[in-house]
Amino acid sequence: MRDHKHISLFGPVTCTCTDQEAANLDLVTRYRAAKVSDRGPFLADDFVRHRAGFPHIGELFGMEGAAGMNDESIADRQNILIELTAKDDKVWGIFRIVGTHTGTVYGIPPTGNPIDTIEAALWRVEGDVIKEAWYFGDELGLLRQLDVTPPVGG
Repeated sequence: MRDHKHISLFGPVTCTCTDQEAANLDLVTRYRAAKVSDRGPFLADDFVRHRAGFPHIGELFGMEGAAGMNDESIADRQNILIELTAKDDKVWGIFRIVGTHTGTVYGIPPTGNPIDTIEAALWRVEGDVIKEAWYFGDELGLLRQLDVTPPVGG
């Protein structure tokens, strides 16, 4: 066990964690800092994304699954970590996605609108790669920022 600084909304927090937990925090931090197209090396060959961050937007606009965003979707995208912590092989995080809607996002054509939305995630790390992930985004907040009314029926 060793002391390690982790990211928190309340500033750097020192916590005691194992060397593996510290390595897992570092892995996820580097993964989130990478562009969408550069994230492959952080993922296991048999990586499973159990839940994309904005799946209901994808369903509404005909763009389901993880392919709903790419590097052009928010070309100036920043992932700002708010909270990141680890226990055993799991890393939990809350982060902001900040940028400009410059390309298709889950089937929604570019609006040029600013985006600043929250997403939470859980990653399971195996060895030195991410094996599984679950993402939970603020879908209504994102739609409001894009000035999009969901096509919902009665």
